[in-house]
Amino acid sequence: MSKKFRFALSILAVFLFIALSSGVAQAGKPDTYHDEFWDYIEIVDCGDFSIMDDNFIMLDGKIFRDKDGNFIREQMHFTGFDDLYRDDDPEGTHLTGTAHLNARISFDTNGDALWTQQGLAVAIIVPGYGPLFLDAGKLVFNMDNEWEIIFSAGKHHDWNFGDFDALCEFFDQD
Repeated sequence: MSKKFRFALSILAVFLFIALSSGVAQAGKPDTYHDEFWDYIEIVDCGDFSIMDDNFIMLDGKIFRDKDGNFIREQMHFTGFDDLYRDDDPEGTHLTGTAHLNARISFDTNGDALWTQQGLAVAIIVPGYGPLFLDAGKLVFNMDNEWEIIFSAGKHHDWNFGDFDALCEFFDQD
């Protein structure tokens, strides 16, 4: 056996000993779930008509616990589909969008619940107007403090959800 190989093997043995004797909680297999949601909501009242959104969300999640069964974190992946149309002409023009969002619920050192999301949370491009409804990047919210944003990274965070006047104008062209 070469000296380098014996040295690497001894280092590995030390790390294994530390890992096995440290008493660190070893998590079991996470609990998984899947859910789907349909929702039909009015996005905006444009005066003579309203714009409706038929949206569908698929949710896949995992709940992680330590060896004693205590909650560590929850991770979720959302896939959303939006279908916008005029309430008085459901067979007319439709505007669609999709979104993919990864989210995690965890706790900070004070015990406050944190919601961390990253991805393309809202993505609807309005032809002739551009991405009026867009949220992309990473946000961290303190769920225990009225969903206060405590971290933001990315160029496009539109939590006012876009330019409704332009959306009304787009659907009024029919």
